[in-house]
Formats: sequence, C-alpha cells, structure tokens
Amino acid sequence: MNDVTKKNVTDLAHIRSDYRLAEFDESCADADPIAQFRHWLDEAIASEALEPTATALATVSAEGAPSVRMVLIKGVDVRGFVFFTNYDSRKGHELADNPRAALVFYWAELERQVRIEGAVEQVSPAESDAYFHSRPLGSQLGAAASHQS
Repeated sequence: MNDVTKKNVTDLAHIRSDYRLAEFDESCADADPIAQFRHWLDEAIASEALEPTATALATVSAEGAPSVRMVLIKGVDVRGFVFFTNYDSRKGHELADNPRAALVFYWAELERQVRIEGAVEQVSPAESDAYFHSRPLGSQLGAAASHQS
C-alpha cells in the first residue's frame, strides 16, 4: 500500500456528517405505515432527490448468501411495495426460493432512510403485462434481452 492509499484509507475513519435536519418524532407519525411512507416519498420527490423511488433490494440465495441491488419501486399500496423484475434473473430465482426480502430507501437530501422487511409475492400476470406494455419500446426491448430487468 503506498502513502497516498494509506492516507485515503486513514481519512475514511475521520469522515463524519452531523445529521440534524430532522428528527423522527414517533408521536407525529401516521398509524398506517404505508400512509407514513407515502408522505415521506412525497417529501423525497418534492426535495428533488435523485431517484426517489430507488431502493436497495436484499435477497438471499438458496445457500444463504445475501445479495443486494438497486431497483425502482413502481407502486405503493395496501399490498406493500411493487417492483418488477425478470423472473429468470438472480433476484427472481432468489425470491422464488425464499420469498422474503428487505428494502432500504435512502434520501440523502432529507437525511432519511426507510427500512422494510417482509414477505414477497408476485403481482398478477395481468398487472405485470400492463406494466411491461406501459414502458417505452426501447425499455421493453432491453428488458426482453436482459435477465436483470
């Protein structure tokens, strides 16, 4: 390791942020967690956060190895959080083998993160097809060619 690399690694230990923009007051929170999330999502959109619907999706392989990647949420309703993926992708296989996952939304502009854990189930084929056909043609072609979309 050269001196520049050593200095950069050492400097990481001293990087600090003072998160004081807003504190979470549970007494002011909506009793419905989905309603509370939608309120925070609206705030993230209004803050012009970069990709406010982006979330880290964590799954586990059949061997128990964790895996995380970014996905875009396309709906939030009483069922929970809706995202779409190719069933033949790694995440599709992992969710089929172990239908539980975790999400983390991080909105740096608001100094806020939201963590979600729970069961995962497929949307109906009709809902999946409707979403696919709502995408621009280029996105449809990319999704058809890739096992990741």
